[in-house]
This record gives sequence, C-alpha cells and structure tokens, in this order.
Amino acid sequence: MNIWIDINHIPQWNFYKPLVETVTRKGHRVWLTVLDRGKLAKIVKRETEQLAHVQVDIVGRHRMTKWSAILEANILRDLQLLHWIRGKKIDVGFSNGMQLAMVCGLKGIPNYSFDDDPQTRDRKWKEKWNTECNFCIYEDETIGAPSHVLRCTKEWAYLNPRTFVPKVEVLEKYGVKPKEYIFLREVSVGTINYAGQASGAILGIKDMIPTDMRVLFSLEEKKRRDEYPADWILLQEPIEDIHSLIYYSAGLVSSGDSMAREAALLGVPSYYLGIRYSMPANAAASKVASLQNQRTMGFEEWIGSLPTDQAECAKKQDALRKHIDSEFIDINAYMLALVENIEN
Repeated sequence: MNIWIDINHIPQWNFYKPLVETVTRKGHRVWLTVLDRGKLAKIVKRETEQLAHVQVDIVGRHRMTKWSAILEANILRDLQLLHWIRGKKIDVGFSNGMQLAMVCGLKGIPNYSFDDDPQTRDRKWKEKWNTECNFCIYEDETIGAPSHVLRCTKEWAYLNPRTFVPKVEVLEKYGVKPKEYIFLREVSVGTINYAGQASGAILGIKDMIPTDMRVLFSLEEKKRRDEYPADWILLQEPIEDIHSLIYYSAGLVSSGDSMAREAALLGVPSYYLGIRYSMPANAAASKVASLQNQRTMGFEEWIGSLPTDQAECAKKQDALRKHIDSEFIDINAYMLALVENIEN
C-alpha cells in the first residue's frame, strides 16, 4: 500500500512516527510531505533515514511569521500539494489538518485526520473531505457526527509506556541529574495558533525560578537568547531524546501548550503560560494528569509546590503514568486498524 502522511509541525511528526515505523516494517510505502518550518524537515529526514519504504518530500514553507503562515504555509501550499500528488497512487492519507483532506477528497482517496482542537477554522473543511474526522481530546459531549472523539490525546501515540522508554544517560550531556532541574520552553508567537498571545511569557516569570535550580531552556527564537539568564542551559535542535530530558525534570514550564501537555502525560508537574485555556486537549491533560495554568494556580505557588525528593517523584510519576494508560485508548493500534481495513 501507498500511505500519505502530511506533517506541518514537530508534534505532528511525533504523533505519526510510531505508525510510520510499524507500517514500513509490514512492507507498506510511506510518502511524507513535510512543511519547511524551522528544524522540522531536518528532524524528519534524520529520523527516517534508517527506515525502508519512506519518501520525504518538502512541500511549502513557514518562516515563523503570520503572513507566511497564511500565504506560504496555507494558500500556496494547497496548490503545491495538488501538484505533488499527480502520478502517485496513494491508497490512504493521514493528517492533522485540512490540506491533505482536501486533496484526498478531490481525488476520492480515503483519508483520516487526528486533531486535538475542534475550535480550529478548518474543522468544517475536514468534516467535508475526511473519511473520518477524529479529535483526540479524551471526552467532549458537545462533539458529534460527522466528527468523532477518541479517548486519548495525540501525545499518547508516542508517550505511552509501550512506545516511550526514558533514557537517563541523555542527561550526561548537560551535566544534570534526575529531578534536580527544571525544563523551560519559550515558543514563537508568529503562528496562527498563537496569534493573540504576547511574546516572551517565560521572561515574565524568570525571576521566580529559584537561583539554585538548574534550568534546561528550549527557545524557538534563538536570536533572543541574551534576554534570558546566562546560566540557563540553552538546548540546540535537533535535541537528542527531548522527551527523556522532560521525563527526568522536576517540572516543566512552557508558553506553548504542546510541550506542556507532553510533560503532564509523562507524569511531570507541568505549567502552561499561554492563553489557549479553552482548548479541549489541554483540559484533557489537566483532568488525567498534572497540568496547571495561570487560571488554575499562580505560578509562584506552583513552583513552590514541586516535590524535591527523587524517590517520591519517581513513585508519583510511575503511578500517574499507569493511571493515564488505563484511561486512554491505544491510538497507534486504532490507526493501524484503519490501514489494515483499507488493505483488506
């Protein structure tokens, strides 16, 4: 079979990577169309170079500005994808957005979306073109046909205990030890998702970070490095096993919601500094895990509540991970079943 997967953001690649690894082992061919955005293309190419039957094509561009997001990454990319699919015998498509759905819909190709934000503007178009429009938001009684709610979040595809095994040795590169450092993430607000959010949320809380606490710092706009404390350890992409770095942290603070959810699902106390309070995926992570925001708890109170005993942290983390796994479905098995249904 020829399987097309469209990737526009690193969390989307993380979501589909386990499926790619599984279906290629079964002999299926995978076409990956990847948006030229930051380090995304480089990461996807590096992480697929050892996989057989995978073709990575760069389609479209996102320069991390609002106009580029609208024009280059959306309008122009629609046309580029319509051109790209010519001559390719695609059997099924998977994506998180509407662009693949539109192209597959026009071509009569079965296609499935797995989003976590039913409030996005493209929902009506996905419902029009998708064979099945899924929202990985755990629960939401307000969403009905033609959409479906799956009892999980997207992050569980690659963070569940069967897929993710933390490696403590990755900490050696940064000279830190388990639960003795905090992980901070500052995202760019030059995207549609963060259009109404002010930049530099981490700057607003930097003075509340205890001076004796080590900091691993992920900064999307590297040119702003000098605005942050010099002793923070700046991470350089591509980061080797970033989820192990998150897993062993004492806590994570992020101005973007994707990594905040990831940390919560890894059993790590997590604090979201952004403004997407009503996003269902964030509500799901808050319900089954430990995700806080500026409305649920003040930051100063949150950082003062972080446990300091390593053994206590590990015990609570393991129990929370088992609880999440009992609440969520196996999303990888769900997607594989869709492929097998088309094959049969």
